[in-house]
Amino acid sequence: MTARALSLLALAIVIAGCGNGQDEPDRRPDSTNPPAKSPAEPLRFAAYLPPMDEPYRNGKRIAARIAQRLLTYPQGTTAREVAETVSPASMTTDQLRRVVAPVVDPATRSGGEVNYVQLSGITTTSLGAMVVVRHHQEDGSGKRSAWTRVVDVRLRRSGGPWSLDKVASVGGRPTPKPRNLPAAATKALENPNIDLPDSARWDIYRGRVDRQLLQALVDGAEDHRFSITTISTGHPPNVWATTRQSAHSHGYAADIYAVDGALVLDQRTPDSSARRLAAAWLERGAAQVGSPWLLPPGGDRSFTDEVHQDHIHLQQTALP
Repeated sequence: MTARALSLLALAIVIAGCGNGQDEPDRRPDSTNPPAKSPAEPLRFAAYLPPMDEPYRNGKRIAARIAQRLLTYPQGTTAREVAETVSPASMTTDQLRRVVAPVVDPATRSGGEVNYVQLSGITTTSLGAMVVVRHHQEDGSGKRSAWTRVVDVRLRRSGGPWSLDKVASVGGRPTPKPRNLPAAATKALENPNIDLPDSARWDIYRGRVDRQLLQALVDGAEDHRFSITTISTGHPPNVWATTRQSAHSHGYAADIYAVDGALVLDQRTPDSSARRLAAAWLERGAAQVGSPWLLPPGGDRSFTDEVHQDHIHLQQTALP
């Protein structure tokens, strides 16, 4: 067996054993870990564990491991070999190969560094997670490149632990920045208070994002720093467990998982920065804000539910 095959097999064994529901010592992704010296070894980063107060901690942990596994491979690996290391319930290996193709370059070795896992939906038998991952690649000369992707992972269960159902997206392909962008797009892209994953940047480059949403993000950044999970790419196209299209699928909504350096999940108090930001967007005329709070004016414009305890959903204008 080759060194590359051994590396992939070892990583596959880690994924196969991650659904037992047992917690591990809490540790964050560590980008200071020394990389492996040989191109036969993948770039390795510490496994992500969600905060202890996450209501769906084990589901998020499993989703993070799956996303990290798909982005961690030695030089010379093909998309099919990556797909063969996980076993989705509702996808063939060839279907998964096509999904992961944008993140697999046989000329590089690769590693995934998970930043956060946000819920996209939950039922008694299904869980959707959007995994924000820093994807590192290194070519044969040692040159590094990195992108922040949003991996759409779907889990399911039937009376037992969560297991992988499907991987719907790995956050898209790199897109060149156009020479001419709308003013709101340029302001959002260049604002140091707006932390955008590359998946969202590519949405903006492709002209897929509502300009009024971009301006609302810029306005919010006047008083707060915040991290965006997703705009369109990496988010399920439909509202979870329904046939209704999500505003994200049209580029009309953004999800925010951290405000002023703290997770939204950890700011569910009346005086938090996250609550003030959500309320400010409503005061400025947002069409809809979902968050951990039911804010004025309520009705169709503000809502809260089980899914929106870990992020703020902002839709500035109604769908056309």
